[in-house]
Amino acid sequence: MGNMEVMTREHLEMLRSSAFESEHAQLYDTSYMQHEAAALALEQEIEHSLVSISPDENSDEYRRIARTQIMFHRERQRALKPHLESGSGFEDEDGNECVFVPAPNHWGANGDLDEESGSLSSVHNLLTWQANYSPMSYTPLYEEMPSPDIPFYTMLDPSQPPVTYHLHRTREWTTSASRKFIYTAREFSDRYSLYRLEAESHRGDNQVTSANFFRVAEYPQSCIDVLLSGIDKLDAKAAYKSRCIHLRGPFATPIKEYPDRQNKIPWSPRRFTYGGRKFVWKPGDPHDDVMPETLYEYKKDYVKPGSRSGKKVDDAAPTKLVWGEKKRKGKVESYTIHFAGGVDQVFRELLLASQMARQVCLFTAME
Repeated sequence: MGNMEVMTREHLEMLRSSAFESEHAQLYDTSYMQHEAAALALEQEIEHSLVSISPDENSDEYRRIARTQIMFHRERQRALKPHLESGSGFEDEDGNECVFVPAPNHWGANGDLDEESGSLSSVHNLLTWQANYSPMSYTPLYEEMPSPDIPFYTMLDPSQPPVTYHLHRTREWTTSASRKFIYTAREFSDRYSLYRLEAESHRGDNQVTSANFFRVAEYPQSCIDVLLSGIDKLDAKAAYKSRCIHLRGPFATPIKEYPDRQNKIPWSPRRFTYGGRKFVWKPGDPHDDVMPETLYEYKKDYVKPGSRSGKKVDDAAPTKLVWGEKKRKGKVESYTIHFAGGVDQVFRELLLASQMARQVCLFTAME
């Protein structure tokens, strides 16, 4: 491999992107070979960086990213293998049907943002565009915006099953002054990563104030940047107290989640608007702070009579849009999060980034 010519950065990025795009085109054999070529090229880049005089290439961070990309390409090959023409069939070792899940990329996100898709994200995109750029009072393509009086869940396709992710955390020590938390979301079989969230904190206070959410297909380019309001680092229970979360994704302005009671235990209720509708996160389990929260839609809320701390009451619909559960294997606990079938990719990614960032903050209290 030492005699291989190092691939140009532009060519390598095109190859990496094509490997994931071929998955969506169901060109599984082609995708497998492209993932192989990308992994080999990245290994060659690491070798080259060890002797490079460029400070950008000859760095630990540069090699960390390349190794992470290699890991993703090899994992995608394992996911693809049962589906190749020369593969081992469409059943796993337990005899269960093996369903291939392509790694999400910009194709699905761009489709959701198109006005003709009719998704909630396309509505939010249009409303954001109008508020920031458009002097027009009418809505292109939409003769009439979907009414928020019609519950969101009734607009979803009931034939679509829930989308499930299994959440797994690790911790990477980085420098003497900080540490990096890595959180991944795997598809329903709990084998292959689709998303990754990275957050960093100083060793002195464990406070996480920002995180980056990635699709593995586009790593290290983040698709959502997360900002969290600060907390009092001297408070031993600070990690359990509610914080504002701002999610900057494909829109001109971030999605802003605000708790009913700032800096109070627990984190929720926490409210935000999306596509002209109101949503609220509520505790998934009052006895487990780290359990993924449950998402509902509501129309009205008001301060609870007699409350001095800002507790609110709302008319949230009983139908859950997002919910979680705990899994235990031996002494190890992990969490699974479910999204109602039909929730579009962009909205789902924003919700997933919010939950993963919140859980990372809570995990710092357990270190």
